[in-house]
Amino acid sequence: MRNKSLSFILAVLLGVLLSVTAFAGKRPHPSNLTFPALTVTTPEVIDISLSNELTGFLVEDHEIPVVDMVLLVKTSFPDATKYGLNEMARWVIRNGGTATWPGEKLNDELEYLAASIEVYGDDLSTTISVNCLKRDLAPVLGIFADLVLNPAFPEDKVEMKRKTMLEDIRRKNDEPNAVASREFRKLIYKDHPYGWETTIESVNGIGRADLVEFRETYFYPNNAIIGISGDVTKDEVIAALEKAFAGWKSKPVAIPEVPQLEVTPEASCNYAYMDINQAYITLGHEGINSNDEERCAVNIMNFVLGGGSFTSWITEKVRSDEGLAYRARSRYSSDPWVKGMFTTVAQTKADACSRAITLITELIERMREVGPTEEEVEKAVDSYVNSHVFDYESKAQVVRRLVQLRFEGRPLDTPEKDMETYSKLSVADIRNAAQKYLHADRLTLLVVGNSELFDRPLSDFGTVSEIRLETD
Repeated sequence: MRNKSLSFILAVLLGVLLSVTAFAGKRPHPSNLTFPALTVTTPEVIDISLSNELTGFLVEDHEIPVVDMVLLVKTSFPDATKYGLNEMARWVIRNGGTATWPGEKLNDELEYLAASIEVYGDDLSTTISVNCLKRDLAPVLGIFADLVLNPAFPEDKVEMKRKTMLEDIRRKNDEPNAVASREFRKLIYKDHPYGWETTIESVNGIGRADLVEFRETYFYPNNAIIGISGDVTKDEVIAALEKAFAGWKSKPVAIPEVPQLEVTPEASCNYAYMDINQAYITLGHEGINSNDEERCAVNIMNFVLGGGSFTSWITEKVRSDEGLAYRARSRYSSDPWVKGMFTTVAQTKADACSRAITLITELIERMREVGPTEEEVEKAVDSYVNSHVFDYESKAQVVRRLVQLRFEGRPLDTPEKDMETYSKLSVADIRNAAQKYLHADRLTLLVVGNSELFDRPLSDFGTVSEIRLETD
């Protein structure tokens, strides 16, 4: 009986296998598959404003009983002698808590409520994010408001963060990739605040009073933007926010303009010694402003050149075909206030360094002089646009993007307009962008590694300026 049952099961499995095989033979080739055009639907966005002049956005999402919230506060660069102040302030606000909610008690309460409050940002903004169940919105909003209005900045937390930052400085040259990224940024931005870095002196120059002043300078509702998504209505959330932030008053805030770049770096060859058997290559120049009308064309140009993973020229030629690099890619960034950076990077064996540099340079020149084919542009546009469907996975993502666009002073429909622009790009547009925004004649080159192991001297690429990394 057992043998008969086993035979029956085997017969069924064989039948299934044969049917699947037969079906597989009828499948069309992937290249023949067709798909409808990608359409992105932006959820309804509701403008909100409070009596204290705090404004922002709400996107209702009643699928699950959760509320997600972000509050972005506009800030500015500290004095260079206290660079690192913004980073320290953000960390101590969250981990130091308030008199009512000290750090450890705050953590315990949020864990009990299955909620989160995080503080992050950069020199120009501080963002506090909140996530909680709808039923716990009132108590979590109370904690949130207390952090915004009454951070305690306890001395022990200030000193704890100082020690961490000093240790980070001590170890800043441990990772070659981090060294290359940091030093290249300094080469492009020079004395501009975008090129600053924390130092032992700047971190030690920060005291608790500076953190208090940071909060008292920027944390006002008229200097902030709020974004909310989740299982709340406009009336519900405004009532809850008015109650939680009843004591938060507006005050005139003067945010200095971000300094413009004074000069554009000329071509240069730079080297930083590290005792490693690999070479970390960075090659590039300044990028563009986020408001540049040809920004979409530049993005597609870079996607073909080195931003499109294994389909891009640099990755395919330098890594796949020649086998010279563990990684090789390019990025062309934009910045809403000044200019971003165009960077090509490659991590190679030391004895392949100059060959990789030469190939990357040739591909940049080829993009400028010849440009991509129509097929390459079509594939790049499809891939680039389709990848942005993930930007709309959640209502929270949509709200955070709106907050960022408002902060940057850009139109809120920028993503939708970009989709239209991408769909209309031609080969000529991409070639024009390459000729205008790729500057093969003034590339800044930086190589981190041991020049004694390189296949050719770096002086073949120009007069070498050595960057001496600080050591303990």
